[in-house]
Amino acid sequence: MSSTSPSPSSPSANVAPPPPDGASCWLCLDEGPDDSGAPLVRNCSCRGSSGFAHLSCIIEYAENTARQIIQRGVPTVDKDSATEVKNFATGFGDAFFKCPNCKQDYQDDLKGGITKAFLSFNQTVFPDQNLHKSLQMGKATNRLRQLDAASNADRIEGEELVSKLLASIEELKQSGVPLFDMIAANVYVHCAGFYGGMSSDEGLKKAKSFYQKARDKYVIMEMGGKADKYMTMGRKFDLDMREINIKIVQIESRLRGSVGRQDKAAEIKLYRDKYDCCVEDGNDVRTVNAGIKLANVLYNAYRIIEAERLLDKMVTTSHRLHGPEHRCTVNAMSILKRVKERWVSLEGEEGWFEALQHENDGEKCVLKVNVPIKEPRVVEEEQTFKVDSAQVRPCLKGTPVELFGLKRADHLNGMIGDARDYCDSTDRFVVHLEGKGWKPVKVKPANLRVVFELPDLKILD
Repeated sequence: MSSTSPSPSSPSANVAPPPPDGASCWLCLDEGPDDSGAPLVRNCSCRGSSGFAHLSCIIEYAENTARQIIQRGVPTVDKDSATEVKNFATGFGDAFFKCPNCKQDYQDDLKGGITKAFLSFNQTVFPDQNLHKSLQMGKATNRLRQLDAASNADRIEGEELVSKLLASIEELKQSGVPLFDMIAANVYVHCAGFYGGMSSDEGLKKAKSFYQKARDKYVIMEMGGKADKYMTMGRKFDLDMREINIKIVQIESRLRGSVGRQDKAAEIKLYRDKYDCCVEDGNDVRTVNAGIKLANVLYNAYRIIEAERLLDKMVTTSHRLHGPEHRCTVNAMSILKRVKERWVSLEGEEGWFEALQHENDGEKCVLKVNVPIKEPRVVEEEQTFKVDSAQVRPCLKGTPVELFGLKRADHLNGMIGDARDYCDSTDRFVVHLEGKGWKPVKVKPANLRVVFELPDLKILD
């Protein structure tokens, strides 16, 4: 029985909506474009007619705020505490990249315009060329993260960026910049991520090499007792180290050609810890993105029910905090839509079908298309048809199912779980029940029914 079925994908970032009629800049109070003709912009979490401003006004406000922070004193990594360094860096960065009204980060195109002003401002107020070079490297690594290594044009640009970043690393090494190990580790991780996007063995080997270099830098920081000083949070340091080690193991697996189902327990725990760490800091954009990342990891581990419940929470949280048009909300909703798809097969037939709903008290199941799903899909040409529910078999990638009609284990009737495996010798599906303390159970296809809408957890309790 084949287990190949579509997986969720993330949409591209959305474009910020134009200002409504009558909107004005909250800084200069003028309506319409500024003196240079630049329009009002807003790409944060403000809603209604609030939060719109001219980019030039935002930059001027950010620079004035940053100068006030500088006047209160600039701490140094070698002399001041990690808390003082962190507070200065956070306040200084927030002056540029966080909206003072909604207290959330600027996004996408607006963030790009502010980043250019941020780099220019830093070069002016911090004449230290090493610092300016470090900031420029930060901009380059952000660009590298946006590139698709599978695209020929992006690959050429990415390899040029990698060469420039490595050259800058050597220059910083010679100058003895205090944060060199942390800067180098960050560059190596981004270079590894870029090459990891390539499908070739050559790209994977380069990615592994860069991850190993990054790990070496973290080991140096840890052995030198500088983890807390450099990273400001020992927990984040630990999470980064764990993530690098997991990436190396995954690449080694891909190079061996064993990319199938693997033990994802360590990966799930890592991204659950990352999500929990973000939750402790507040429900901001980083928290929603961390939740989406965890949900994707859960999905790939066939833990669909948990992934769906988490994504539903992220949609609700992002919609409440950032609004329906915010990139995080749109992204979470798009992935949730894909995760809620129910893929099944029919007894005696090849291929996968998308199940839509039950009818006649569960006796019939409505499926989309009367032939197996083809890629790329042309949804407009797909039709629906009905089959006996007894013919439907869940996809082995965690399709949510409900147990019913059990006699010897009637206490399990009504429980739901993910169908993650199949036992040929007994013709039974292996279902991992929702909730703690339950062991996987083997159930006949006749005692399973696809779940389209997850029941409220309070009902299950």
